[in-house]
Parts: sequence; structure tokens; C-alpha cells
Amino acid sequence: MYAFALKTNKENSAMAPSFCKAKYFGFYDGKNLEIKRNENTCGKGVMNWLFENKVTKLIVKDIGRNPYNLAKSKNFEFYYAGDERIELPEVLENIKNNKFEVIGEDKINKILEKHDSNNHSHNHNGGHNHSHQHKNNYVFL
Repeated sequence: MYAFALKTNKENSAMAPSFCKAKYFGFYDGKNLEIKRNENTCGKGVMNWLFENKVTKLIVKDIGRNPYNLAKSKNFEFYYAGDERIELPEVLENIKNNKFEVIGEDKINKILEKHDSNNHSHNHNGGHNHSHQHKNNYVFL
């Protein structure tokens, strides 16, 4: 089962640039597509939800170290959606035609470094509080 972050639950939705902040996720088994609302607020919660939904392949634009390491521990396959805007019909077409780039160690390290450089900080003061400060987190279309 493939999963990918989406901005909306519409059939022409664009992929969301941020993995853990995505409002929706598409789940695709090669024939059937289901879009589900993401109620999680952190990467670990998203990953556990994806595990529950039998996901083994993840298509990403961005991902943090913690969710990446969790997915890697479950032998996920990672695919790179690219930096440009991509909408749901093209995502499905790329899956069907094996057009997504498999993410190797070099590429994942670049994605993780870019994610870290956006001043992504977590403050866990006995609870699960997050403070996110992102700079240069703009997409120009």
C-alpha cells in the first residue's frame, strides 16, 4: 500500500509539501484510492497511523528524521515526489508507470538536512509539546 500527503480531500488535490502537517493522506493499493483525514500532529503519530493502514511505500517531498527512522525500521520503501507541484491524478499515474525516484541514502540525507535546516525544533517538557519555527517554507507556483 502506498501513502502520500495531500493538501485536500479532492480528486485533483496537490501533494502537501510537509509530511507531518498534511491534513489528508492518499492510500493507494494499485487499484483503489482512499483519502483519509490525518488527525495526527507529529511525525510519530502519522507513522503509527500509516502502520495501522498497512502502508509499506511512502511517497514524500519532505520528511523528518523521526518519522523516517520509524518507517525505515518497518522496511518501508521511499519514493521522491520532486520539488514541483504535483496533483493526485499525476501521482497515481506515476505510481502505475513506476516513474517515482526511489530514495537512496544520498537523497534521503539531503531531504533530512533540508528539513532540519528549516529551524524545526521540538520542546518535549514532560509532555508532547511542539514548537515549530520554519523559515523559507514558501512554495511559489
